Order: sequence, then structure tokens, then C-alpha cells
Amino acid sequence: VSRAALKIARKRGISVTAGFHCQAENLTSHLFMKNSKLANLLTYKEFYRRFYRFVDGVHYPSEFIRGVFERSGGKTDAYVISNGVNRQFRPLKGRRVILFIGRFSKEKSHKVLIDAARKSRHADDLQLVFAGDGPLREKLEKYSADLKNPPIFGFFSRDDLLRVINSAELYVHPAEIEIEAIACLEAISCGLVPVISDSERSATRFFALDERNLFRCNDPDDLAKQIDYWLDHPAEREAASKAYLGYTKQFDFDACMDAMEQMILETHERKLSAQNGEKGYLL
Repeated sequence: VSRAALKIARKRGISVTAGFHCQAENLTSHLFMKNSKLANLLTYKEFYRRFYRFVDGVHYPSEFIRGVFERSGGKTDAYVISNGVNRQFRPLKGRRVILFIGRFSKEKSHKVLIDAARKSRHADDLQLVFAGDGPLREKLEKYSADLKNPPIFGFFSRDDLLRVINSAELYVHPAEIEIEAIACLEAISCGLVPVISDSERSATRFFALDERNLFRCNDPDDLAKQIDYWLDHPAEREAASKAYLGYTKQFDFDACMDAMEQMILETHERKLSAQNGEKGYLL
């Protein structure tokens, strides 16, 4: 569909912008090739060869995914703009609940958080909430059934998700593969302190303001250690919460949408002003 739209636009001389909101692993993980560097490289190259090299302006939600794609595929006319956090996501008083928002798929690493909950000193008091949906829901429910407080799995409406976020005490993001994780930004915009995987294939790690907001990728022991630290130090958690409230102002939804509108206008003006060097049509 994207290629068809691009063909029509180019034939009419219309500028085209597109978003790149996908990691190769989102595809290759379902083919059991998530850790194949060759498969991931070829996936990016194919995205670039068949579509993105012809686009006049490309939106990336993070500098991380821009770098990954351009190193693997090729250069683009790039705009790095967050998807933005809606102003509804603001803090209220919370209680002892640990939240993770993400699709129920392998690369999101839900099992790491479940294993960490088993190892935590607060295991008997923890209530995990997994907000989302996906193909691994039933397997994750079975895997976590032995916890004293079985996790809550569900896809929540915006209003319900706000209530869940504001009932939580800590946000954990164990995903190994992530472009931006707007859900993490929404949670910390409500004042939740995050604990984030330090995976090199995740942009979310750049949201950490302190080394205690990170844990070693796929290491439930290290995650349990960080969870226990934040639960045992409420004063430090309160200070970190205030720091994150200031940090997330740069991701205000309206400001990000203004930047995206400017991206489209600049792309259009650049195409109009180009006298030569028009890219060839897709075949």
C-alpha cells in the first residue's frame, strides 16, 4: 500500500513523508531469527531498497532507530521527533504495583520481569500489571501462575490505563527490542520511576537519568536488585519522580505534533525548490 501511494504521489510531483516505526527484530523474532545479524541487516536493506530511499522526508521517533536504519540501509532526509506524550498522562498518588506496558511478544521480554518478581525481597507484596495484548498472552499467564499475586494481563482503554499508571509505584521496561517506547514516556510523565533494560537494541535505555534506572539486559537478578532498591528507598524514589516530571516536558504531544507538521512543510518546500536531481520513479 505504501509503495502504491508513493508511486501515485511521485507521478504527480507531490512530496512524500513517511514514518519509520519498525525494527527488523519486530519481524525476524517471529521467524526465530531475532538474533541473526544477517537477517536483521537484510530486512533493513530491503525496507530501504523498496521504499525509503524514494521518500522525501522520513520521521523517526528516536535518534537510536535513525542511526540503526541509516547504518544498515542508507541515508535519508531524516526528522527525529518523539511520538509525543498526551497531556492526560500526569501524576496522581500511587501504591505498590509494578507496571509494564508492551505487546505480548518475545522481544518485549515479559518473562524477565516475572522472574525478577520471584527473586525480589518483596515478592509476596508485588502486583505485576502487564498492559497490552499479543500472541504470547496465554503462555505468559501460565508462566507466571505460581506468583503469590498472579499478574494482571489486559488491554486497557486510555482512561483505564491512566488509572492503572496512577495506581502503580514503579514502571519496569524489560524489552530487548524497542524503537522509542512511548508507553514508558507516558508512565514517567505521570511520575513513575522507571527501571529499564540496558539492551543495545533498545532506545528506551536513553530515558534513564541514573544508573539505578537501568538493569542488565535479560538479567532477572539485576532487575530484582533494582526493583528492591527503589521500593526500599521511598525518599530517593520521590526525588527521581520529580526529576522525571521535568525531563518529560520535552516530549509534550502538542510540541511534537508541531514538529511533525513542520517536517511535512519543509519536505514540500524542498521538493518544490529542487530544479534537478529528481529521484527516479519506482519500477
